[in-house]
Amino acid sequence: MEMTWFITLSAGVFGLIFGSFANVCVHRIPLRLSVVTPGSRCPSCERAIVWYDNIPLLSWLFLSGKCRYCKTKISMRYPVLELLMGISWAGLAWHFGLSMMLLQALLLVSLLWVLTLIDLETGLLPNVLTFPGIGIGLMFAYGFGYLQDAVIGAVVGYGAFWIIARLFLLITGREGMGYGDFKLLAMLGAFMGWQALPFIVFVSSFVGAVVGSIILLVAKKHMRAEIPFGPYLAAAGMIWFLWGADILQWYTELIRV
Repeated sequence: MEMTWFITLSAGVFGLIFGSFANVCVHRIPLRLSVVTPGSRCPSCERAIVWYDNIPLLSWLFLSGKCRYCKTKISMRYPVLELLMGISWAGLAWHFGLSMMLLQALLLVSLLWVLTLIDLETGLLPNVLTFPGIGIGLMFAYGFGYLQDAVIGAVVGYGAFWIIARLFLLITGREGMGYGDFKLLAMLGAFMGWQALPFIVFVSSFVGAVVGSIILLVAKKHMRAEIPFGPYLAAAGMIWFLWGADILQWYTELIRV
């Protein structure tokens, strides 16, 4: 038990640290900037951020959420993403223990958080994340012995959404889904195999439709609510990754009744 707590707390700390880097990715990748150089800078005044102003969570609190130099407000996204990443890493370490499954889970959840935040802020799901994500998923699938299912999952994941999008375009005359969503579903299929796709598509579509309807109802009539679909895919995918076997067993027992 003590070792479990040690692994969990260590993962949480490293998650907080990685969350700081994840914020750099969210800011720079859509702008096609390097995430390595230059070092962290204030987006407003471009002054370099010293190490003691770059401590996850604490620096934001000590600086009252403002740049030390120009006093421009620092987005709440920075501490929130750091906290979410720390909690996610700690929870996964508790769930999987020290194992290859934990490494797979950490890589997947980190990709999904970065993609989710980028999609929410810009409406983009960059190829520079989804394509390597597909490759990483296939490598783990090879190591765990389900490569064939993963390849099918990646191909069907992309193809299924492509077909749906083409039909929507033909029927309505407008685009209903971005190509980034196709690649994200392909990435999830590569990580988890084709068996995960029906659940991911159904849950993300259902929740997205409900949330979208609520937003449209509360928004002004002349406003058009643009709702990124990537976060729904990411959430549904992570649910299946963690509890897919239990969900499948529950559903099998339900249809037998």
